[in-house]
Amino acid sequence: MALDPLFGWDLTFKTVEKDVTRKTDVIIAFIHFNLMKRGFRSIGIGDERALAGDEEKSELLPTGWNDKENYTLRYVLDDKLYILHGLNTDGNLIINLMRSEDLVVSNIVVKVDDTVKEMQGSIDKMMPNYKELMFNVKRDLIDTIATRHTSTAETQTSGSAPRRISPQITPRPGPAVQPDHPNVWNPPPEQPFGGIGRSDLDPFMPGGGGMIFNPFGPRRSNENPGLGIPGGLARGAVPPGARFDPFGPPGAFLPSARGRSRPPDSDHLPPPGFENDMFM
Repeated sequence: MALDPLFGWDLTFKTVEKDVTRKTDVIIAFIHFNLMKRGFRSIGIGDERALAGDEEKSELLPTGWNDKENYTLRYVLDDKLYILHGLNTDGNLIINLMRSEDLVVSNIVVKVDDTVKEMQGSIDKMMPNYKELMFNVKRDLIDTIATRHTSTAETQTSGSAPRRISPQITPRPGPAVQPDHPNVWNPPPEQPFGGIGRSDLDPFMPGGGGMIFNPFGPRRSNENPGLGIPGGLARGAVPPGARFDPFGPPGAFLPSARGRSRPPDSDHLPPPGFENDMFM
């Protein structure tokens, strides 16, 4: 059976019930309860950012924890000091948790009247939406600042020396992978014309590409270059017997000695009145 996430709350609240005078006190007590469940321990009030080393650690809220308008509580976790600040402003309780060694801060904002309905009774009566608050406290206030990271990449098995585990990088699927492709980790087969422009959108696209297709480039098909592309028309583009006026400079589409279309003659556009046939 899964452990009840509220296990210990009733006992925590009973220890401070007589001190609760404001709705914000209920919120601070609930946050304190969540900190205790994550391994934090209370060492008093104040904003002193240094540890003397002889602080008494406790699971109880310290004396005077709610004597002032705002809250300042000190906690330790893994021999690191954390300071919890609670600031009342415009019906909200702004809560900051600061790690003193590097001043890293996490925070949440709680709407007091929407969160706390009663200051006595069961948790469902006091805070009907306590699950949402518990989730936000865990994710945004605690986990972002106090998540324990593994400091070593070594593991040890019985009867063997420590073994270093090399970090493994899981390969990402190739770009433009087709759903029906048998191997999703490899890119699909090359497409002669379908990939035009992919390199401008895909930083992992290997070589070539471009948004402008060069009709005279190696990808050009002499057999079927397409309508309007120098070199001819697609087969069937002009129905049999239909009138068709050729376009382009005269002789532009006649095959050259090498079997390729000749470019326009160099003097096909001389200036007006210029009769020299050697115009370049």
